[in-house]
Amino acid sequence: KAILPWFGGTPSVWTTCILFFQVVLLGGYAYAHWLVRHPRIRDQRSIHLALLLVSLAVLTAFAVVWGSPLLPDGRWKPHGDEWPVAQIVLLLGMSVGLPFFVLSATGPLLQAWYGLTHPGSSPYRLYALSNAGSLLGLVSYPFAVEVLAPLATQAALWTGGYLAFAAGIGYTAVGAAGATGTNVRRSADREPVPAGDPPASPGTGTVLLWFALPACASILLLAMTNQLCQEVAVIPFLWMLPLALYLLTFILVFDSDRWYIRKWYLPLMVFFAATITLVWQAGPDVPILIQVAAYAVTLFVCAMVCHGELARLRPPPERLTSFYLAVTAGGAAGGLFVGLAAPNLFAGFWELPIGLWLCAGLVFVVLIRDRAPVLYGSRRWPAIVVLACTVLFGAVATIDRPPVILSAGWYRHPMVWAGWLVAVALYVMVARRRGRRAARSSSGRPRFEIVSLAAALAVFGLILAVTAAEPARGSIWNVRNFYGLLHLVEREAADPGKHNIQLKHGRIAHGLQYQSDSKRREPTSYYGRQSGIGLVLQHHPARNVPQAGMGSLSVGVIGLGAGTLAAYGRAGDAFHFYEINPAVVGLADGPQARFTYLADTSASARTILGDARISLEREAAGAPPARFHVLAVDAFSSDSIPVHLLTREAFQLYLRRLDEESGVLALHVSNRYLDLVPVVWRLAEDLALEGVVVEGPKGDLEWESTWVLLARSRKTLAASAITAAASPKVPSPGPLWTDDYSNLFQVLRVRFRSDGRPNRSPAPPPAEAQT
Repeated sequence: KAILPWFGGTPSVWTTCILFFQVVLLGGYAYAHWLVRHPRIRDQRSIHLALLLVSLAVLTAFAVVWGSPLLPDGRWKPHGDEWPVAQIVLLLGMSVGLPFFVLSATGPLLQAWYGLTHPGSSPYRLYALSNAGSLLGLVSYPFAVEVLAPLATQAALWTGGYLAFAAGIGYTAVGAAGATGTNVRRSADREPVPAGDPPASPGTGTVLLWFALPACASILLLAMTNQLCQEVAVIPFLWMLPLALYLLTFILVFDSDRWYIRKWYLPLMVFFAATITLVWQAGPDVPILIQVAAYAVTLFVCAMVCHGELARLRPPPERLTSFYLAVTAGGAAGGLFVGLAAPNLFAGFWELPIGLWLCAGLVFVVLIRDRAPVLYGSRRWPAIVVLACTVLFGAVATIDRPPVILSAGWYRHPMVWAGWLVAVALYVMVARRRGRRAARSSSGRPRFEIVSLAAALAVFGLILAVTAAEPARGSIWNVRNFYGLLHLVEREAADPGKHNIQLKHGRIAHGLQYQSDSKRREPTSYYGRQSGIGLVLQHHPARNVPQAGMGSLSVGVIGLGAGTLAAYGRAGDAFHFYEINPAVVGLADGPQARFTYLADTSASARTILGDARISLEREAAGAPPARFHVLAVDAFSSDSIPVHLLTREAFQLYLRRLDEESGVLALHVSNRYLDLVPVVWRLAEDLALEGVVVEGPKGDLEWESTWVLLARSRKTLAASAITAAASPKVPSPGPLWTDDYSNLFQVLRVRFRSDGRPNRSPAPPPAEAQT
C-alpha cells in the first residue's frame, strides 16, 4: 500500500508484490529444507537464531536511516524511466526481504521440529494453522488496521509484532533443542518402531503434481485478482478477497480430508468455469457485485480442487519439507508466469484462460492416474454429458456476447434444440453399439470416456482462446506492458467523414481522433466543446484579459490519452501532460505518434513521463514552478482508478500548483461503477473550494461525460457558458479520502431494484468504444 502510488496505482503493483513474496517464500522453504537436514537440532537452532538476529539488526538500521523500519523514504521514489518490476522487487527486498525470509521458514521448520518432538503425530494441521494466521492478518487489514492506523503507525506495529515473533521463535528453538532427545527416547520406549526401510521416495508423476497443482492455483489467484482490479480499482479489499479465499482452501484441505469431496467439487468446477467465462466475456456489462461474486466463487472452487487433490498426495512427515518445497516452487512458478512471462509473451490477458484450462487439464490427468470411478466405473453418461454440455456452451459463448444472445432469443428456436438432440442421440447410439468391450483397450483403460473428456477439454480450450482474443478483434495495433493493455481500433474506414482511430485501454475507450483534415483538430469524446473541461478552456477568465499579448493559458493535464486537450491550445498557451505509461506517450507524441493532436496544436506542449503526483511534487520542491490556470485530472474514466490521485493530500498538492487568483481544478469522474462526485465534493468542502458539476451532452463528436470544476473563488467559474451547463443539483458530500484510508464500497454505483436484482444507478458510463 505504501508503494502503490509510486507506480501509478496499477494492478501490476500487487501482482509484482505477490511474485516477490512467493519467490522469497520459496527461498525460505528451501532454507528450512536445508536446515532440517542437519543431524543436530542444536546446530539448527544456532543457525536460525543467528539469522533472526541479523534481520533485527537490519530493521534497526533502516529505522535510523529512513525514520521507519519498513517504509522507504522519498529518495526511493521512481523517476519514470525505470523498469517498474525491478524497482518494486528492489524496494521490497531492501525493506522487508530479510525479515520475510525468516518468517517464511517458520512454518516448515516448526513442523519439522514438531515431528521430531512428537513422533507419530501428523504436523499437517500446523500447516492449516499457519495459513489461518495468514488469513487473519489479511482479513484484518482492510477492516481494522487500514481504518484505525496510518501507514507509519502500521509499520511500527508490525515491527513490534516481529520482535514478539523473534522472542517466541527463540524460546521455541531452545525448547526444541533441549527436549528432542528426551521426547524421542520416551516415544521409542512407549512405541517401539520396527527396523525397516525408510519411506519410499515419491514417483516422478507425484512430484510433478506437487508442483503443477499449486502452480495452477497460483496462476488463477493472480489472474483473477488482476481481472478484478482492472475492472474495479486497485484497493486492499480486492487484493484481500481472492488471497483470503486462496488461503482458506489451504486451511480446509490440510485440516481434514472431510472438507474436500471430489464428487461434489468437480461438477462445481465445471459449472463455475463456464460461468466465469461468460462473465469475463461480457466484461463491464455485468454489474460489479455479480463480477466480484463470480470471480471469488470460481477461484474458491478451482483452488479447492487443486489444493484438495494436492492434499490427497501429501507424503509421510519424513518427506514434509520436500513436499512443501515442491508446493512453494509451484506457487512461485505461477507468480513468475503471471508477473513476468505473460506481460512479455502475450498482447492480451491470457493468464486467466490458461489457468482455467490448466485446472481442467490437471483434473483430467488426476482422474486417469487415480483410476477414478467417473472414468473406470460402469457408467458412461457423465463423460457424454460433459462433452455435450461443453459443445453447447461453446455455441453459446462464441456466437456473440451473452447480453446479445439472451436478447436475440435464438436459444428458443426449435431448430437449435432439434439439432442438439439429434447430435446427442447419434452420439449415444454410436457409443452403445461399440460396446463396453470394444471401448476399452487391452490395458483396461476406458478409451471412450477418456476420448470424450479429452474432446470436451479441447472444446473448452477453444472457447477460452476465442474469448481471450475478443478484445483485440479489429485492432490495428496493440501492446501490453506493466500498466495494462492498449489497443488502437480503426473505425468507419470506408467513410472519409467518419473515419477515426480510437485508443482503448483494456475494454474502455480513452479517446479518438477523426482522420479527415476537417475534423482531425476537433476535440472529441469526453473532451468536446460542451464538456466541462472544454467550457473551462474556452471561457477561463484569463482568456478575457483585454491587454495585447495576454489571454494565454498555462494548463496541466494528468493523463495524456490521445492528447485531445491539446486541440484547445492557442499560440502562447503552454500545455504540460503528465503520463506514466510510456506506450501512451509514444502514441500521442514523437515521430511514431498515431495521434496528431500534440503535433497540430498551436500551443507549446510537453509530456512528462512518470507518476503525475510524484512529478508534481518534484517540480514543486525545486525552483518555483509555473502555476497552472487549469489543472485537468483525467485518470478516473477507466474501471480501475488510481485512488492516490483523489485524496486530501493529492488535492493539497494540486492547489499548490494552481494560480492563486484564477486556478481551476477540473476532474473527469465519468465511471461505470463508482460515483466519485461525492468524494470530490467532500474534498472541496474540506479545502474550502467552490465547485460545479457539468454533465457533458452526447453529440456528433462528443460522448457523455461528468466533470467537476473546482476553484478558490466562485468568480472563476462565473462564465455564462459554465453556469448554464452546471448541474442545478448540489451533490451530497461523501467520505473524506486520505492517503491512509479510502473506501470504494461507499461510492459503488449499485442499487437493488424492487425485485431484488442489482442495478446500476443512472450515470454516464465511459464509452466502451461506441461500438
